[in-house]
Amino acid sequence: MESKDIDRHINDLWKKVSGGEYVPNASPLPPDVRQSNMETMRFLRENFSKAENDWRSLVAAKDVQLRDLTAQLEETRAHLSEIKQHYQEAREKMLNEEMTAALGLEESHKLIDTQKKNHARELALLKEMLERTRVELVSLQQRIDALRTERDEARRRGDALAVEKADLADAKAGLEAKLGDSKEAVEKTLAELLSERKNRRDDQEKIKDLEARLKELGGRLESAKANWDAERVQWREMWDRERSVWETHRQEFAVWEERLRAEREAWTLKMREQESMGVENAAGLAKVLKESSQWSEKVTQVLKLYALKGVELPSVFVSAGPDKAFVQARRGVSRAFALALAGLILMSVAAWQIYAWRAKAHYKLMFTAPLDLPNPAGLAVTKDGIWLADWNRGLALRDAKDLALLRLLPAPAGAPLRPGALSASDDGLWTLDMAQLRYARQDLKDGRVLDSAKTPGPAPQGSAWDGYNLWAFDASSGLLYKYGLDPKAGAAATYQLDGLKSLACMQWYGGQLWTLDAKNVLRRYELKDGSFSLIAAQDFGKAQAAAFWVEGGNLWTVEKAGALAGGYELKRYSLKLYR
Repeated sequence: MESKDIDRHINDLWKKVSGGEYVPNASPLPPDVRQSNMETMRFLRENFSKAENDWRSLVAAKDVQLRDLTAQLEETRAHLSEIKQHYQEAREKMLNEEMTAALGLEESHKLIDTQKKNHARELALLKEMLERTRVELVSLQQRIDALRTERDEARRRGDALAVEKADLADAKAGLEAKLGDSKEAVEKTLAELLSERKNRRDDQEKIKDLEARLKELGGRLESAKANWDAERVQWREMWDRERSVWETHRQEFAVWEERLRAEREAWTLKMREQESMGVENAAGLAKVLKESSQWSEKVTQVLKLYALKGVELPSVFVSAGPDKAFVQARRGVSRAFALALAGLILMSVAAWQIYAWRAKAHYKLMFTAPLDLPNPAGLAVTKDGIWLADWNRGLALRDAKDLALLRLLPAPAGAPLRPGALSASDDGLWTLDMAQLRYARQDLKDGRVLDSAKTPGPAPQGSAWDGYNLWAFDASSGLLYKYGLDPKAGAAATYQLDGLKSLACMQWYGGQLWTLDAKNVLRRYELKDGSFSLIAAQDFGKAQAAAFWVEGGNLWTVEKAGALAGGYELKRYSLKLYR
């Protein structure tokens, strides 16, 4: 900034402060100005003089700063001239370098053109070599294919062509040597092909190793099979021992049943004696009622004499009997009362017999067919057909019309399965596996175990599925066990069944539990308020039934064919229920 500009700027500031370019002279005060106005004016002048001094000091400081800034500006101009000089030198240097680079770039272009021509010639040579190599590889591949065909034919011929096989192997080795030479010639351009060849050799070596391992595994499999056969023999022996123990337990259960039957017969005899005593007491009570009715007639006669005639009774009246008309009327009433009582008793007996008849299951034989099963253990009828379980042969599905064999259900892998009872569920068959003392739910197609649960005791009998839960019976405790939604967790509740100690088969049907015991007695129970009540009990028939199944209006059974015929029969009954 020039000095003229500074002076002009200072004058402008002075105008803003003082209102003019100079300070005006003090004008004489008017006569009416008071002392207070004079003091105010004096105060304003003092303030103005202070402000003027401050502005003067500020302007002096600004002058000093302006001088310093002017010196710095001069130094900056000198430095800028130096920088311009350095820039000019650097620019000349860059121009020289660019010219040098341009010259080098032209030389590089020439060199690249030369290299392109050389590269084109090399590419032409490599293409020619590649075509030759491709032709050789095609011919070699054809020869290799022909040799492979001959090798396969030689393998099929057998040991008689072993010499020819060796010659082919030598020829193959020579071809592989030639192929190796070709590979070396085109190693740089056919790297992928070489890697594939290498991988092929590795695969062949792996195949050889796998063949050796396969032979080793075959030997191990044979040894494992031998061990398994030995272990299977041991399992069979152990199972025979367990089965003998089970037969002993069954004999003990039969003895217990005989004892219980004797106790029940003694209890029945005792009840009959008490019944006869009750009848005698009822007869005595009837006699007493008869005598009391006679005395009531006498009292009625006395009251009649008092009321009608007003005659004083003689002293011997008590010994006199009633008149003949009254006696005849009383006899008629007594006879009618006795007849009514007898009719009521007969009606109650008939009603009880009708009730008991309606409570039983009524069935009629419709179909009989022999079974080729040595030891049947269970029966179930589903939409697929009739499932039959045998102790030795396992599970089999037969057609419901002609009993043709549809399929055999294999035992689960790794363990034998001895079915002792059978029950059908929505998505499988619940089988009582006596070999491992468990209940197994098997798939209907392949027989694999979908779910399993341990038996509640050491002597399990029967299995039943109510649509939601699994039910089991144990002869050692004589209790019925109910499994929860998760059968693996074990039994969730136990129940007592009246009159049932040993079970042959059981099934849930129509909200009722059907059971068949070892004495061929068919019972039906109903679950109410947490306990089972007996609905009906009846002898099933002369032939002993091993299993039964209720389906719709049919009753299917597996029964013994008889002492003379032997074996078992499958029978179908038409079923009728009134309750």
